[in-house]
Amino acid sequence: VGFGQRGLVPRLSASLSSLTKETVTLDMEDDGKVGILTLNRPGVLNAMTVEMGEAFESQISNLPDSTRCLVLTGAGRAFSAGGDLEFLYARANDTPHNNTQEMLRFYARFLCLRNVKVPVISAINGAAVGAGLCLAMATDIRITYSECNLQFPFASLGLHPGMGATFFLPRVAGYETATRLLLTGESITGAKAKELGMVSECTERQDQVVSKALEVARMIARNPATGIETCLKTLRCQQDSDVNGLQAALMREADAQASCYATEVWHFCQ
Repeated sequence: VGFGQRGLVPRLSASLSSLTKETVTLDMEDDGKVGILTLNRPGVLNAMTVEMGEAFESQISNLPDSTRCLVLTGAGRAFSAGGDLEFLYARANDTPHNNTQEMLRFYARFLCLRNVKVPVISAINGAAVGAGLCLAMATDIRITYSECNLQFPFASLGLHPGMGATFFLPRVAGYETATRLLLTGESITGAKAKELGMVSECTERQDQVVSKALEVARMIARNPATGIETCLKTLRCQQDSDVNGLQAALMREADAQASCYATEVWHFCQ
């Protein structure tokens, strides 16, 4: 929910459609060890659609075996403004049961990155709002710049948070921070996010974010693969395998969002 790099060598699977190549692009650096996955709808601030989700999932499944680290970023001036409003407004005309299933499928297309065996770094190079920020929270490392705009605006739209927000944010930044940000919908800067533990690093300028993320990715990629992959799996298991694990949280979020779509408040927000 929410309102190119020089010197890269493109690597796009021949099985992907031209439409897929447009909405999500994959470029490889460092002899194929570091991938850059870019949300590529800059004209609408990389708003997330079903089409983009399918492209995202396809690119993830086509990562070359040589990949040792993946950087996720957005084309243009935003990381992602969140869920495409046309898709979200359509939920008001569907049933709660269908909406629960539709939202679960929507989440799954993007959260497939949790199944990638290599670390994923979010280079939050511009505004990250709603589902866009949720997607960044699902990655292993986050880097942004000091004045970046970050927001979970679900509450102001009369919606329950989705895309794993209620799962990842408390685990990354703590219960109190998650509760405040999700219930107020307030916007914070990248500098504040670092203070709260939501990101590991802030650059001074927007144009430094991707290069900093690549610097960290190359540090990771230089290490032997087996140690990195096994450590990453252990770290993720600590998040995903508890009694209130990710899948349970996503089911709860999808069901709650479906209920919200049926309310007069959501219809008014349109």
